[in-house]
Amino acid sequence: MNRVLFLLALPLAAQDRVAQLETLYKEYFEFTLKESPEQATSAGRTEYNHRWGDRSPAAIERRRAALKGFLERAEGHAPASLPAEARMNQRLFVYQLKAALNGLNIGSYYFAASHYGGLVRSIDGTLDSAPARTPKDFEDRIARLRGVPALVDGLIASADAGLKKKMQVPRLSVNLAAGIYESMAAPAAGTSPLLKAFREMPPSIPEAARTDLRERAETAYREATQPALKKLAGYLRGTYAPATRTSVGLSANFNGTEMYQVLIEASTTTKMTARQIHDTGVREMARIGEAMAAIRKSLGFTGTAAEFDERVLQAPAMRFKSAEEILAHGREIAKRVDPMLPKMFLKLPRMPYGVEAIPDAIARTAAPHYRPPALDGSRAGYFYLRTVDPETQSRCCMAALILHEAVPGHHLQLALAREMENMPSFRLTAGYSAFAEGWGLYAESLGEDLGMYRNPHEMYGRLQSEMFRAARLVVDTGVHAFGWSREQMIAAMAPAKGGWINDAFLSSEVDRYIAMPAQALAYKIGGLKIEELRRRAEKALGSKFDLRVFHDVVLRNGSIPLDILEEEVDAWIASRR
Repeated sequence: MNRVLFLLALPLAAQDRVAQLETLYKEYFEFTLKESPEQATSAGRTEYNHRWGDRSPAAIERRRAALKGFLERAEGHAPASLPAEARMNQRLFVYQLKAALNGLNIGSYYFAASHYGGLVRSIDGTLDSAPARTPKDFEDRIARLRGVPALVDGLIASADAGLKKKMQVPRLSVNLAAGIYESMAAPAAGTSPLLKAFREMPPSIPEAARTDLRERAETAYREATQPALKKLAGYLRGTYAPATRTSVGLSANFNGTEMYQVLIEASTTTKMTARQIHDTGVREMARIGEAMAAIRKSLGFTGTAAEFDERVLQAPAMRFKSAEEILAHGREIAKRVDPMLPKMFLKLPRMPYGVEAIPDAIARTAAPHYRPPALDGSRAGYFYLRTVDPETQSRCCMAALILHEAVPGHHLQLALAREMENMPSFRLTAGYSAFAEGWGLYAESLGEDLGMYRNPHEMYGRLQSEMFRAARLVVDTGVHAFGWSREQMIAAMAPAKGGWINDAFLSSEVDRYIAMPAQALAYKIGGLKIEELRRRAEKALGSKFDLRVFHDVVLRNGSIPLDILEEEVDAWIASRR
C-alpha cells in the first residue's frame, strides 16, 4: 500500500503516533550517519565524505546519552496503540537501541586495539567505498587523509580508557593490529593503496586539476596519514601491548564471563549459554564428519580425512596456479548460479554484485567477506575473495563460498533488504549477524538443488565449509568460556582443514576468534535456526509448502533477530493452514 494511503486509513490518534515514531526513526538514522561518516559513505550518502567518526571517549559518552534519549522516546508509545506494521518497526527499533547500549562499552573500548576492530578496515574500506568521479569527491578524500591524525588520537584515547576499565585486548591481537598499521603506512605516496583513486582519476576532470589533486593528496598522505598510522602502530607496540594481558580468552579478562554472555546474545540474538553452544558444535561436528566419511567411502577412498585432503583435494589438478585464476573461477561460479535463482525465490534484488580480491593491506589477515551496495544504488555489492597463496587453495570449496557470500547468500539477502519499500531507513541497514550469517550458511545448503555442486568433491567441499562453521562453536566457547589455549583451538579446528581452509588460514581464523569473542557463533546458530524453521514448515504444511514463498517470508523483513523470525514463520504457517 502507498505510504500516504496507509497513514490516512488509520484513526487520527494512531496516525499521530505512527508519524511521531517515523520522525524519530529519521532523526536516529541521520544521527547515526553523522556520528559515523564511514557508515554514511557505505550507505551511499556523500555529505559526510570529508570526515571520519570521532572515536574518543567523549564521543562515545555522547552517543550513549543520545541512544538513551532515542530509546526513552520510542518506549513512550504503547505497542498496543499501534497498527501491526508500526508495532514491528517499534519493536525492532527498541531491540536495536538496547543491543547498541548493551555493547557500547565492549564495542568502543574493548575492540579499539584489536586487529579486527579499530581502524584496521575502516580507513581503506571507507576510501574504497567512496565515490571517485568529481573534483569534490577527491577534495573529500584529501580532507579525510588530513583527518587521520585526529581519528588516530581518538582511538588511542579510547584504547587507553579501555585499559583503565580493564577491558583489554589480548596482546596477540594487539601486535597483529600494529603490524597491519605498519603495512598501511609503509608504501610511498606514489604506490599507496589509499591513494589508488588519485592514480585512476576520470578524464572528465581536466589534466591540470588531476595533477593538482594528486599532488595535494600525496602531500596529505606524507604529512598526515602516514605519520598518524605509524604513531598508532608505535602506541600499540610500545604502550598498549606491554600493558595488556598475554592470555587469549575473554574469561581471563576482568568481568570477562559477563562480557562474553553479552557478546553471545548480541551475536546470536538468543539467550543460549556458552555450554549449550559448545555442545551444539560438538554434535554438529560429529554429524558432518559422518557425512564427509560417507562421500570418501562412495569414492572408494579408505584413508583418513587428512589423507583425502592431501591426496585428492590437494592434487595438482585441483589447485589454482594464480590469483587471477582464483578470481576467474569465482566469477564463473557466481554467474552460473544467477539464472538458477528464480527456481527458489519469488523476488530477486535489482542491484548487481562483483567479485574482487581482498585488498593487499589485509590480504593475509582477513577472511573472504561481502560489502553491501549503497542505498541509493550508486555502488554495487562486492564479494572480496581470498587470493593469496593460490597454490595452496583447492577448487573443491569455491562453489560453497560463492553461494554463501554472493548469491543466494549475502548479496541476495542484503541487497533485497536495502531495496525494501516503505521501511524506516534503520531497517534497511540493520545488521543482525545471526540472521545474515545464518542465511549465508543456509544458502550453501541450497547449492545441491541449484545444481551448483557438480561432483562429489564440490559436495565434500560444501560439507567441509559447514564443518568449519560448526568447529567455530566449539573453539570460540572453548577459548572464551573454558580457558582453552590457542594451540587447543588450532587442534580442535583440524577436522575443518582442507581445500582452501589451509594451516595458514586456520591460524588467522583462530586469531580472529580470539580478537572478536562470539562473532563467529552467529553463522551456525543462525543457519541451524533457519533449517529448523524450514523443517517445521514442511512438516506442518505438507503439500501446501512452497519453498519460494518460505524464502520470501524469511527475507521480506530484512535482517531481524532469530526469535522475531521464528514468530514470522509460525504466523505464516498458521495462515497457510
